[in-house]
Order: sequence, then structure tokens, then C-alpha cells
Amino acid sequence: MISFVIYSSFIFLMFLITNTIILYYIMINNNEVQLNERKILLIISHPDDECMFFGPTLLFLRNRKNQVHLLCLSIGNESGLGEIRRNELESSCITLGIDIENINIIDHPSLQDGPKNNWDPTLISNIINDHVTKHKIDIIITFDEKGVSSHPNHIAALNGARHFIQSTTSNDIILYKLITVPVLRKYISILDLPLTYLFKNRNNLNHLIFISSFTNFIRARKAMTSHQSQLVWFRHLYILFSRYMMINELQLVDIN
Repeated sequence: MISFVIYSSFIFLMFLITNTIILYYIMINNNEVQLNERKILLIISHPDDECMFFGPTLLFLRNRKNQVHLLCLSIGNESGLGEIRRNELESSCITLGIDIENINIIDHPSLQDGPKNNWDPTLISNIINDHVTKHKIDIIITFDEKGVSSHPNHIAALNGARHFIQSTTSNDIILYKLITVPVLRKYISILDLPLTYLFKNRNNLNHLIFISSFTNFIRARKAMTSHQSQLVWFRHLYILFSRYMMINELQLVDIN
């Protein structure tokens, strides 16, 4: 009986790996996302969010001749390493292909890193408005209502972005959020691809999927190593097993 269970598990695992590899090459070579030559603003909450969560998105967009801007709402000073983390973020962004002049890092007394710090959506909205106006942004990307890790600062980024979209007079700016998946799916890396494909929304304008090539994965990993102050042992495991290092799903935010 035990031998049968082991054998069946092995067959299932081989089936899953084989189908994942096939699906991976199909989706890599037939990406349906049409975002070219746009002005895009990625809003994150802390230094290292850009490569921990948004690497596949950033690297895809940079390869499509988009002008990518990054707005980080704090310097990540919870442990007193704010200035170090600011420099690490700039180094990471350069690795990811974001021009240094397109990186804006906020250090506001009311937007300090920490799960117990409540960030005002109106304040965030005003900061976003200044950035959008200055750079003529037409697409905004940030976290969703669960913030991937349920961090309140991540969720606040969406609340601020949504507040901006609701208050702006422009109808040309659209907002995408990064979909949070269940915990069991977060740490199976590329093996989550069959489930991602199964649950895919066929309306491509509302639901975008970005999958990193092996080259882009290595680049995102290199960007992550820029954040030396954050590279505790479990971050190395995160790099190896996190789905967000390989797969991003973005959903259009319906403001109405």
C-alpha cells in the first residue's frame, strides 16, 4: 500500500512538472499582453517590494519600451536603516532597468514603515497626483486589498491609488492591482503555473499575466541581492520558492 502511494505520488509529480514546463514555454512565447510605449507608475510601500513582488511585471514592461517610474512611499526605516535601504532600492531598480531619474522615494513623517502605522489615503493620493501630473502617467500598478503579505502599508498603497483615481478629473488613467494568491500557492514557484492558467480571466484588458524567463528570474534575483540589509536566511528561501519571483497577475481595478 505504501509503495503504491509513493509510486502514485511520483507519477503525479512528474505529470505536474512536465505539464508545467510545456505550459511555461507556451505562455512565454505567446504572451498576449499588449502594453507598449506607455508611461507606467509602480507604487510600492517599502524598498525591496519592487523585486520581491513585482519583478516579472517590471522586467516585462521594460522590454516593451515603456517608460517605467517607481514611487516608494517610505524609506523602510522601521529598524533605523532607512538611508541604507534607500541606496539599496536605487541599486535594485537600476538592475531591473529603471532609470535613476524615474525613482522617487518618499520620507514623510506620516508614512513611516511599520505594520502599526496607519497611512492616510488622502496624503498618498496627493503624492500620486503630483507624480502623475509631472510625468504624464497613464497606467498605475500597485498591491491589491490583501497586499500579498497582508501588510497594512501594502494595502494602504492601493487605498491611496484608488482614492486618486476616484478624485482625478482625468479618465485616461487606469489602475492595476497585483493579485494575492492563497498561501499554499505562494511558495511553489513556477509549479503554480497550471493553476494560474486554469483561473485565468480571458478578458486580456482586465487581467494581465507576466511570466519571467529564466534570464529575467536571474536578473530579479540579482536585484534582490542589492537589499543586503534584508537578506536574512528566509529571504534566500523566498527567492527560490516564491511564485512572485516568476509569476505576476494583475487585475484592472473597477472604480465604479
